[in-house]
Amino acid sequence: MPFLENKKIILIFGCLTIFFPGAFVFGFPGVMASEWQALFHVNKAQIGRLMFFILAGTGFSMILAGKLQEKIPSRFIIFTGSLVCSLAMIFVGRATTIEHIYIWAFSEGFFCGFVYIPCLTIFQRLFPEKKGLITGVLNLTFGGSSAVMSPIFTYFLVSKGYVFTSNFAAVISIFLGTSFALFIKIPGYKKDQGKQQLSTLPLKKTIRMSSFWFLWCVWALSGAAGISLIVLASSFGISLGYGITQYVYILTCFNVLNGIGRLVCGRLSDTYSKQKILMTVFLMASGAYFLMPWFTHLYIISFLACFIGLAFGALFTVSAPLVTEVFGLENFGRVFGMVFTAYGFFAGFLGPWASGIILDLTDSNFKIVFSLFAIFYLISSVLILGVKRKNIADSR
Repeated sequence: MPFLENKKIILIFGCLTIFFPGAFVFGFPGVMASEWQALFHVNKAQIGRLMFFILAGTGFSMILAGKLQEKIPSRFIIFTGSLVCSLAMIFVGRATTIEHIYIWAFSEGFFCGFVYIPCLTIFQRLFPEKKGLITGVLNLTFGGSSAVMSPIFTYFLVSKGYVFTSNFAAVISIFLGTSFALFIKIPGYKKDQGKQQLSTLPLKKTIRMSSFWFLWCVWALSGAAGISLIVLASSFGISLGYGITQYVYILTCFNVLNGIGRLVCGRLSDTYSKQKILMTVFLMASGAYFLMPWFTHLYIISFLACFIGLAFGALFTVSAPLVTEVFGLENFGRVFGMVFTAYGFFAGFLGPWASGIILDLTDSNFKIVFSLFAIFYLISSVLILGVKRKNIADSR
């Protein structure tokens, strides 16, 4: 078998390509939040808003990426997304206002979707018997990349400065990520390597399914609760008296389990009920959020952040094969893109943006915010049990 048609080699290329967009959306904002707040003289609500723009961009692109796969070879979509994600880091390094950060955030989120959705679709087709495990590997790379890069971003921010850190991120992403994007394809497809089968599920039928709406609400609520800790880790750590080199442990622990949880939960989803896996991790995250504001010790808080990272990673990993199981692989790109609108358009507002407003109004009362997120996870643990394949048959 030719080297570039080996499925494992293609998987490595996919992991390298998806690594840096993940680090940019999950790790970079958390490290830079306090820097941006001081640099542009903005409040917590304005900083929390940047995650809304990341998610809004992703929400728009997920549907578009799912549709484009039916017309354009996926590797070209992935290459475009990876390249623009890298170039956007040069732009953010030259930002002079918070509005420039919002533009970067939307662009990063939008083109991140061009990498994420096609990669998931291609590798579920390449490894049909191990959808959960392979999705977990990709999501481990996507989410866990920030655990690797956050300390590196922090080191360069402290030692080299903000502009150098942004330029460094752009250059290394192009050389170690974008350069491999065009090799991500399905071997043996002569006419169109990477184009997926046309969707068989019309929009009207999709939005009539209760399973779709249950999963949509889960993504809105649990997505909001999970993504918020990326931005709140710095402000929560500062409120307890910790510096940047200390509170980065909260973000690192979140991202370590965010990454590892994707692999473990993905592997488990090949054997056990995907709905019960998600229910379990949501309950664990709910308990962690309830407990977190009652402790001040950095290690205890970082330990609790692990459970939130686990639930956040599982949401991405287990939801993907769950969509394939319930709606069919031929409908994956389009349906998953539609479900992702909950995360893109609502999670950003319900989570980072709303929590920033609450913190500003309550003089940084994290007990209120974290309790709200605990309730979000608790509701999600109930709703996920309603996502069942039999509901599709009922809707037709």
